[in-house]
Amino acid sequence: MRRMRSYTARPSKIHPLKNQSAVVCALVMGLTASGCSQVGMQVGTDDLKTPTILTGSIPSAADEAYTDLSVEDRQSIAKNFDTLDQDLASGAGLEDLKLPWLNGISGNSGTISEINSTAFAQTGCLGFKTTANTISGIKLYSGTACRDITQKFAVTALTVADA
Repeated sequence: MRRMRSYTARPSKIHPLKNQSAVVCALVMGLTASGCSQVGMQVGTDDLKTPTILTGSIPSAADEAYTDLSVEDRQSIAKNFDTLDQDLASGAGLEDLKLPWLNGISGNSGTISEINSTAFAQTGCLGFKTTANTISGIKLYSGTACRDITQKFAVTALTVADA
């Protein structure tokens, strides 16, 4: 019997992986390691609701304040300071002044008190205390509000105060 040859099929050769084993091993390790690790990072965000905690330590009073009071709450507090332009210009005592604030979006409210304007002339910042009636209860906070480039006040620091 005579064998028939096919012109379309070629005989195949299997090459041993003598020198290529290091390359194949590195490729397999790279593919398996890339599935195990992933790094994600937000870029260009102004998320002030949750501050970055750089250590795994116990949360601070500032972390708790920024969790309890949203960006809109802090904006509602700051709007009250914008109404004090005449009092700040005259140097009138603001320590006894009480200003209510309300955030219509979250329903949180409170009262600003103990406004400290001693450093306002040098820094453009006011110290204050405020209560906040939130879903987590009523708490007392200490804060600082400073004027930004548009001469509007913004809350720059906020921590839970000892009652």
